[in-house]
Amino acid sequence: MKPTRMSKVLETLLPLLSAERLERFDNVLSHRTRHITVVLENVFQSRNASAVMRSCDGFGIQDVHLIENINPWMANRSVSKGTPTWLTLHRYRAAHDPIDACVQRLRQGGYQIAVTTPHVNGHFVEDLPIDRPIALVMGTEWQGVSERMREAADHHVMIPMRGFAESLNISVAAAVALHELTRRMQQELARAVWTLSETERLSLREEWAVKSVRKGEAILRQAGVDWPKK
Repeated sequence: MKPTRMSKVLETLLPLLSAERLERFDNVLSHRTRHITVVLENVFQSRNASAVMRSCDGFGIQDVHLIENINPWMANRSVSKGTPTWLTLHRYRAAHDPIDACVQRLRQGGYQIAVTTPHVNGHFVEDLPIDRPIALVMGTEWQGVSERMREAADHHVMIPMRGFAESLNISVAAAVALHELTRRMQQELARAVWTLSETERLSLREEWAVKSVRKGEAILRQAGVDWPKK
């Protein structure tokens, strides 16, 4: 299936992409969502953050927000399998107050903020309200989300535990939560509510095409096509 809308970027790179690759783009895009997003707050081990990103890609979550003022994220390709390439990462390294910058951006996007914590009675994943866009916040492996993020939260959410351990590994917890939230989203909400707009799909097709073609940016420059777009 070819893109329904074309652009100079795609016109230039299309001959260098296989039909199978384009079909894969459109299949993945048809399941991508921004109705749910994930926030990783100072995750200590980069491999855990990378594993969460792999789950985000697998469950169709397009956006991941990274707060790194204490623990910076370093890409771990052996764990993530390159999935951050296909995600939109929002990083706040230049912000004076990364937590505030992230919260403000989420609020401007209309997101409810749901922090994961086993220490506060709140919603289980299966009954967390998802009628409005929701940002799932996960914190450090030992202390969880910060007090400031808990204060900013609209909801607290937890995964029921039946053993001696009070919580799951962060990457496992993210996978469990995202599986349930995306399942509910697809069953309970109209498809038009959670899928990407055609403009968003076109933008991501362009980004993915550039990343898929060897020396894609150089080819665009040679063709006189501005990239990245201003």
